[in-house]
Amino acid sequence: MADWTGLHGDLLDLVVVRLPSLDLLRFRAVCASWRAAATAFTTRRGQPRPDRPWLLLPADVATDHDHGRLVVRADHEVPVATLPARLGRLTSRRFVPLGSARGAIVAADDRGEMHLLDPVTGGRWPLPPVATLPLVARVEGLQVQHRGGGVLPVGALIQKAVPVPTPDGGVMVVAIYRQLQHRNQWATARPGDRAWKSVAPTSIPAVIDVVVHRGQLYANTRYGMMYMFPELHGLGSASPEIIPSVTRRPSAYVERSFLVESPRGELMQVELLRPVRAAGGEGFVVRVLDECGETWEETEDIGDAAVLVDATGAVAASTAECPALRPNTVYFAVDLEGETRVWAYSLAGRHKRIEVVEALPTAEGYKPPCFWFAQVYSQP
Repeated sequence: MADWTGLHGDLLDLVVVRLPSLDLLRFRAVCASWRAAATAFTTRRGQPRPDRPWLLLPADVATDHDHGRLVVRADHEVPVATLPARLGRLTSRRFVPLGSARGAIVAADDRGEMHLLDPVTGGRWPLPPVATLPLVARVEGLQVQHRGGGVLPVGALIQKAVPVPTPDGGVMVVAIYRQLQHRNQWATARPGDRAWKSVAPTSIPAVIDVVVHRGQLYANTRYGMMYMFPELHGLGSASPEIIPSVTRRPSAYVERSFLVESPRGELMQVELLRPVRAAGGEGFVVRVLDECGETWEETEDIGDAAVLVDATGAVAASTAECPALRPNTVYFAVDLEGETRVWAYSLAGRHKRIEVVEALPTAEGYKPPCFWFAQVYSQP
């Protein structure tokens, strides 16, 4: 039998540059020499070939030596992977993912520490602890106590944490967290900071999503209201008071509303009008921001693109680069009792149709909800 660990480094270099991200992850796990070749590739700022977004299902890992790795569970029409329930190899920690964007995941562990993770390269960067968020008294395990009383799981307190690019070429994480009996609040931090910095936006209720588009920060609310912040620089200061511009008001009841950039660099708002529980549901509406950044236009044609939506956000992928995904389609993943189900919803045509494309059993016990992770970096 051939000794795969003895392959020459030049040959490994020829292979690694041709791998999509999911295969690169498998490649890294073969042996030390293959892992070194993958690390050298990413160190040179090499990026894997475009790959379909993964549906991440946080789940327990069967064996101790798998702690800290991303384990591929299945490869269906929608690639499915599981995140280990523990983080780290030397000191195993339970952790919960809080959001993802631009090829990175934000997670908190049971010590109350937070991390920015790159599951493809294995990179990890420290973020300020959960306890440094305003109004947090202490953290025990994955439970957080408010200073005003009340206990919440980390995933319920921090509704979303999103990495966004900064004007200086770095990265900043925006955490949207919940105040008891108050509207959602924001805080920001960069990797290596010691504490979260509070942001005080003026008169913005129920913010659920943020995205940077053409150097400006857009914020979306639970009710479909849209705001734009012209000055991104101020977010990193101690306690900025930001007065946003309203770019859109909702015209109908919205169940969920998220922001995502298309593969062509257009900003899209994706709205779920009614819960999609079975074929024949109301489905989705997609709006695209015009070139002037002033008008949102409803569309039934997003071209060679697919949008993938979960309970907390959305990602987009080019179907020309990821041919297993269907063009002009919204995929919707939701956790039901005992399983995770993925629907496909075509935007085109008068008689729109919803169909189940994946039905996957979930692990027993409390697990964070499934979410989409895109290795294809969106445009800055």
